[in-house]
Amino acid sequence: MPNTITLIPYLVVQTLEYRDYLVQSVLRDLRTKYKRSILGYAWTMLHPLAMMSILAVVFSGIMRIPVQDYAIFLFCGMLPYNFFSSTSLMSLHTIRANARLFGQVPLPKYLFVLSLTCSNFFNFLVALIPLIILTLSLGRSIPLAALAFPIVVLPLLMVTIGVSLILATSNVFFEDTRHLSEVALHALYFLTPVLYRREDLPSYLVDILSVVNPLFVQIEFVRGIFFIGALPDPTSFLANLMLSLVILRLGLKIFKSSEEKFLYFI
Repeated sequence: MPNTITLIPYLVVQTLEYRDYLVQSVLRDLRTKYKRSILGYAWTMLHPLAMMSILAVVFSGIMRIPVQDYAIFLFCGMLPYNFFSSTSLMSLHTIRANARLFGQVPLPKYLFVLSLTCSNFFNFLVALIPLIILTLSLGRSIPLAALAFPIVVLPLLMVTIGVSLILATSNVFFEDTRHLSEVALHALYFLTPVLYRREDLPSYLVDILSVVNPLFVQIEFVRGIFFIGALPDPTSFLANLMLSLVILRLGLKIFKSSEEKFLYFI
């Protein structure tokens, strides 16, 4: 097993080596997901748009949250959170679902989690289309800062992969992981600025959440480039990037140290 320092380079090298399998796996996942759906890939855009519409009516129309173009504000927060949440929950079953392949195909087992992450990230990208349409329909322009999306979303990808690897490993040994994860993600939803601004929270709580919850600022990064038109503060971005690397490395370490035992518990 690679040592802790080389885990992330190992991930990159192995991913490039098995890139053909990864691409085919992602395409297969997408075809399977939508083959019996009448709306097909359009549902990837319509689902977050429908949820955003309901929440926007409730929070801007009924609860009167004082944010101009709240629908766009909300959409910018929902998309990154939904990507993280859906990938984390779906990763719980990746090892058990692919156990039959362990002895048939000599693949790094983390590729099953990575394939799921890539499939959901594709859905994330597709869901940006209605965000752009909504922004333009409300008379706003797409900020130039949006071009920084590939860099801004990098910490979110790292955290999502790291947490997914941890949950996938834990669920092999402890079946209660699914129930605990669902509760934790519901709590996390309200501890990230999806529905609200940081200004709506006490300053001491913002200080705590922005440190212990990496998603807190990651959602603000995405919202900043699409809604405000501002790039992340470099210091804040680099600090979050380092924290995301730690979480990714931790996920890889836990997964790699446990994968030899998977077959005994499945």
